[in-house]
Amino acid sequence: MGFSSFISYEEIDNWVEQYVNSNKKIAYVEIIGQSNEGRDIKAIHVTNNALPIDDKEVALIIIGRHGDELGTRVVGPALLEWLASKEAKRTLDRQHIIVVPVANPDACVHGVFGLPVHHLSDLEKRSILQLGEKYIPDVVMDVHSVGKEKYGFNWGGLEAVVIDHNANAGEDRYILQKMAGEMVNAGAKAGYPFLLHTLEPYQNLRKKTEVLSELVFNNHVNGALYASFHSLTFGMEVNHFVLSSNCTAKSGLAVIKSMLEMGNHVFPWEYYPGYPNRILSGDFLASVRSKGKNANERRNSRKEIWSKRNFFEVPFNPYREMLDDRSVKITVKYSGKEEIADGITINFRIRGTPEIKRINMNDENIYYHTKRDKCSTYVFLDLETIKENDVREIVAEF
Repeated sequence: MGFSSFISYEEIDNWVEQYVNSNKKIAYVEIIGQSNEGRDIKAIHVTNNALPIDDKEVALIIIGRHGDELGTRVVGPALLEWLASKEAKRTLDRQHIIVVPVANPDACVHGVFGLPVHHLSDLEKRSILQLGEKYIPDVVMDVHSVGKEKYGFNWGGLEAVVIDHNANAGEDRYILQKMAGEMVNAGAKAGYPFLLHTLEPYQNLRKKTEVLSELVFNNHVNGALYASFHSLTFGMEVNHFVLSSNCTAKSGLAVIKSMLEMGNHVFPWEYYPGYPNRILSGDFLASVRSKGKNANERRNSRKEIWSKRNFFEVPFNPYREMLDDRSVKITVKYSGKEEIADGITINFRIRGTPEIKRINMNDENIYYHTKRDKCSTYVFLDLETIKENDVREIVAEF
């Protein structure tokens, strides 16, 4: 789709309707709420419907929360058009993509920011958050846009991928940085110099400048989705001042395509393909992870464990100790008042690729599976129901 301008709400809405009618084999519309002025808030679902939905990762792309950010208006149609192309086939085979092209229709119609700065709006609570509760996204991208007319602040014409520095459970900081770096590189390869930002600069601006404090970037939706589901959350700023509408669309698409491509692969520290959001407590040496044989089971497990993660007591979160140079002990202690009915997965990492002689838990043999990289062996153990004051001691000899 070519863009000669930053299109209006009516043009976006009409285009989306035509798109879905032309791509019924892969796309459908879900009305996820209504604006204060009675406009429908639409989510466009795109996937290969011939393949089991439970096997697929869920990616949520939220666009147009702030109505005066003109660049966001072309990113949604560009993304949807790409998703209908042959190039996106593998992504549609492996993922369920949910695109909200205009999250704040009233603000888009009136060309205003349109949301409170310091808290979630009722509009977002009754639309985006309910959508998240229904589908439990594995990854989220929240698309924004800057321009010279907005605070006179445009990063010198650059664009940015944004991560939340408060997302720091498990290995989240490393994982978010790694994924965001891939997106920045993808933007650069397409000819667009993206920056990598955390939200901290925005918070500093809020402290320094009163006028900016009223309208700075906010990530309340991302924060809520991360807090509820351990979704990997990213923001993006395209630039509608220095770029044409066509280039703005291409730059945003380059970054989102990079993010989606990462959901098609197996990350080095993961056993299953998909987005690396399964380390819920601990680190790469020893961790509590979501459990399940397909993507949907792992999502539901992730939500449950994440809500009870604070009951994996420090230093038992889990605690890893080398008994000697040929054996390792992992201790997991859970003190929650509610059991984890569907269990958890415990993972630990061993230096090198030795032959494992035996692994037992609480002095009984336990089934395990492994994965190796160039320098280490990852061991995965699926544990059934975890009860209150549950203590597991796992010893591996190699």
